[in-house]
Amino acid sequence: MLVTKREQQIIDEIVKKGQVSIADLLDVVGVSRRTLYRDLQNLQDFLPNYQVNLIKNDQFYTLKGELSNLTDKRVVEDYSQNERHFMELILLIFEQAKLADFMDRFAISQPTATGDLKIIEQNLTFAGNGLVREGGLEVIASEYSKRTLLVSCLVSNLSTRDIFNFSETLYQDNKIVQLFQKAYFDSVTTAFERSKITNISDRTQGILRLFFIVTLERLGQQHLIENHYHFRPSKKALDFVTKIVQNLPEFRVNLPEIMYLSHMVDILHFDKGGDFLFNEKYDTSFSYKVRQFIEAVGVTTGLNFSRDEKIFTLLNTHLRSSFTLPQLFSDDKNDLVINVEEEHAALFKVISRSLAEVFDKKFSKHEVALITLHFLATLERSSRVFPMTALLITSRGRVSMAILARNLQTQFPFITSIKIIQVSQMGQEELAHFDLIFTTEKIEDEAYETETFIQISPTIALANVSDITQEIRKLREKRTPRQENDTTVDNPL
Repeated sequence: MLVTKREQQIIDEIVKKGQVSIADLLDVVGVSRRTLYRDLQNLQDFLPNYQVNLIKNDQFYTLKGELSNLTDKRVVEDYSQNERHFMELILLIFEQAKLADFMDRFAISQPTATGDLKIIEQNLTFAGNGLVREGGLEVIASEYSKRTLLVSCLVSNLSTRDIFNFSETLYQDNKIVQLFQKAYFDSVTTAFERSKITNISDRTQGILRLFFIVTLERLGQQHLIENHYHFRPSKKALDFVTKIVQNLPEFRVNLPEIMYLSHMVDILHFDKGGDFLFNEKYDTSFSYKVRQFIEAVGVTTGLNFSRDEKIFTLLNTHLRSSFTLPQLFSDDKNDLVINVEEEHAALFKVISRSLAEVFDKKFSKHEVALITLHFLATLERSSRVFPMTALLITSRGRVSMAILARNLQTQFPFITSIKIIQVSQMGQEELAHFDLIFTTEKIEDEAYETETFIQISPTIALANVSDITQEIRKLREKRTPRQENDTTVDNPL
């Protein structure tokens, strides 16, 4: 009989007391009421297979039947769904798993194990790889890609602090790390410390340590890096790796592996190799594809994002990082993804479609949401992509309103000009000439009921800025940029 640690605690408590309440069990297992009810339902489902029944009588639970059968049980570890997915993927790459192995190791049903494989297959597809399920389970990927996937698994489950302060306690507490040989963690940690590496961020050094650990693990499993890559690392990267390898005397690291590790050092540290797309299927430069992607989004939306100097650098870095270390098993139903997809549905769809077309691979919704935020930030940072003119209607003094207009342009750099008028002058203005109309007054004239006014406080507070941002975003989605030869209205002040 396989039971989880919590199920074991529940059984032991009921056997010990004869009958227990939900309150008693909550004190014992220390989980939410919902989780406890799920555990109790699991016990009610499978205990009859061993001639034992979990019975609820009023508010109490008791066990009836052949209780002696409960002595022959094996306690299995409790795993979160995310932990299980990471461990299953690592075991698949290590070629140490079958469907039955997953069912036994994680105490899950066949439908659950099959569902896990579908999720793993989907994430492998996002990373440009695949999973074969006929005639056995096998990850279809190059050795280069498999190592990247393994490092991604570790990065997702170890903080930079954990990597630098690796210990026996940490190893014993981390189920995912335990799938790797502890000796490799210890040796790489010591090698980096002895090498006295400087001028490198902790985050980058931590990831590089994991690449060395994964490389030693794969060499121990007799899996060598492919010879067809023809890496051309820089001298700095070769010196970096050579220094580390010299402090790993107990391991034989051959020249192709040194070239591979040097290549990763170039990519992650010396910022060389940016034109290399990290999947061997592609033969076009990565930088060109990023520019092509930006242009594709611009053509579809009618917004010339290429005018912003920063977006290429930000997207190149983001996408390069995504290809180097793909984010696995991300939650596509978290608040970030839901909010971006709902509030910016049109842009989200354009970016999702353009990514797939340009890079010829699928991207998770979480990744699409993050990239969408880069484009949104560009719209709100730059006056070159979607410049907007504004009208400020007020009944207040010119000096105070000039300060308010200046503050608005500081908060919203895409506003190229703001014209200030008094409420009494509204009839003299063609409001359609302006992209945004701010007002410090409440406009209730029926003649303007079709106009959208953004009411603002005479002194912009942080809370008010957030509300204004939301209003501007709604208006921007309904408009297109004016042609460059359109007349812009300068602030008369």
